[in-house]
Order: sequence, then structure tokens, then C-alpha cells
Amino acid sequence: MLTLRQIEIFRAIMIAKTVSAAAQMLGTSQPGLSRMLGHMEDKLRFRLFDRTRGRLVPTHEARVLFDEIEHVYKGFEDLNHVIKRLAKGEDRTFRVGASPSLGHSVVPQMLARLTANYPGLTIQFDILSVEQAADYLALQRGDYALTAFPLDHPNILSSRIGAGRMVCAVPSSHPLADRDRISVADIAGEQLQSFRPDTPHGRIIADMFARAGQELEVATYIRFAETAVAFVANGMGVALVDSFTAMQAHAETVRFLEFEEPGVLPVYMNRNLESPRAIIGETFEEISRSILLALPRPKP
Repeated sequence: MLTLRQIEIFRAIMIAKTVSAAAQMLGTSQPGLSRMLGHMEDKLRFRLFDRTRGRLVPTHEARVLFDEIEHVYKGFEDLNHVIKRLAKGEDRTFRVGASPSLGHSVVPQMLARLTANYPGLTIQFDILSVEQAADYLALQRGDYALTAFPLDHPNILSSRIGAGRMVCAVPSSHPLADRDRISVADIAGEQLQSFRPDTPHGRIIADMFARAGQELEVATYIRFAETAVAFVANGMGVALVDSFTAMQAHAETVRFLEFEEPGVLPVYMNRNLESPRAIIGETFEEISRSILLALPRPKP
């Protein structure tokens, strides 16, 4: 059996036609290459070259061996090509889902930076409701999901990677609209657009009102923060929404006010532990953390 080094030497001699040229190709000495060639022929028990007038003429056996070696090298070239494509994210669809407020604000930034690192990458992006998020990963429909709540499933890893906060959306004509900061007490008695108490946003809002010693009275229950903002824009009272929703483009008829004691909205990165994590996924995690870390914080 020939070693990889011997195969490399034999191939170089076949391509270069002379030992001296092959030695230059491999960056080694001519005498050393000649000795190695002799060892190869002894090991194989047949001649590889005829020495004629100072030239090496390949034997029939050498040509057959060279053809087989070229097949092997072609396999290595194909392997290197696959490795390069994997490193660039080519021939790969990266599937990620997110809660609506995250999917309409920070996730596009994350994916833009990811595709800048992997220009050949194809993205499949999905907006997920609370009910859809766990199945999205458990059934391996997606690689990652960003949510405002941890996913309770034995096969899913949920890691907190950042946080937003609750803000108040009010009509631009509202008496509070010129204020930079408000308290929960300031909106007590207002017509409130809010979320069901068994939702992540709803639990945070209920806790804010409880800590402020205020009774929570909801005029309209909604599922999505974007809907609440649209209601506010049309004069249907005020709404507590997350700061990610406030990052989006909205009508000039709506203003977002900071709370003196805002409720915290966590952000979780979720993935299926049974799915292999590719280098693209690791890069996505790093990008997501860095973008959330760079978000502006509320003034103290």
C-alpha cells in the first residue's frame, strides 16, 4: 500500500515528466525524490518508469495507476468544493421564525447581517404565534425561533439573549403625548387596548398594574401589538406594547412614551436539541446577541 506522500510524489512526476520538475513542484530535493521513487517501485514489485536517455517514460502499469489516482484526486477536489460551499452557506436554507414584534423589528437586521456573511444562503422566515412556536421547532420546520417567552418542551433549548421593555402608545393629540415619561397611574381609567392575561405581554402588563396598585380595565383585547397601535392611531384609547413594536414605522398620529418603571419583555433564542447545529446557526446566535445588546436602553 502506498502512503499519501508516495502517491503525491508519483503524481507530481507523472505531471511534471521529470524528477527535477517534480521536486520543484513539491518543494523538495531531487535526490530525495529519486530515492523515494525507488522505494515505491520496490514496494509495488513493478517498475513505474523506464529510464531512457535520462528521461522517465511511464510504464503501462504507471499509466493505469495514474488514472486511478486521478479519480481519487477528483474526489478530493469535489470534497474541497463541498467544504467551501458549506463554509459560505451555499446550497443551504436557513429557517427561522419569530414572534410578530421581533419579526417586524430586530430579526430583519439579524438576517441582513447573516446573509452578508453568507451571500449564498437562502432564508426561510416565518412569523409565529404563541401557539405555533413550539411545534415549529419540535417538528423541525425551522432551525431557530426568537420569542418573548421560553418554550416548554423537552427537546427545545431556550436561552435568554436580551430584553425589551413595555412602552405606552398614545394618540399624538393625547394630553400625555408631550411627556417623555409616564407612570401606570397616569393612564388609569384610559380606554386600554391590551392582551389576554394568559399571554406573555398580558402577564407583564398585569404585573405592572399590580405593582402600581392600579386596577387593570381592558376595553379591547387584541392578539398582536401592531393591531393595538393601529387602534390607537384611530382614536381607540391607549395601548401598552413592547419596545420592539415601537421600533417599527408607524403613523405620525401615534407617540410612544416610556414608563418610569417599565415591565421587562425578555427575548429568547430557541432551537431543537435533536437537530444538528451548523456553523450558520452559531453565527446567527452571535449576531442576534450583539444586535440586542446594542439596542438603546431607557433613560434612568
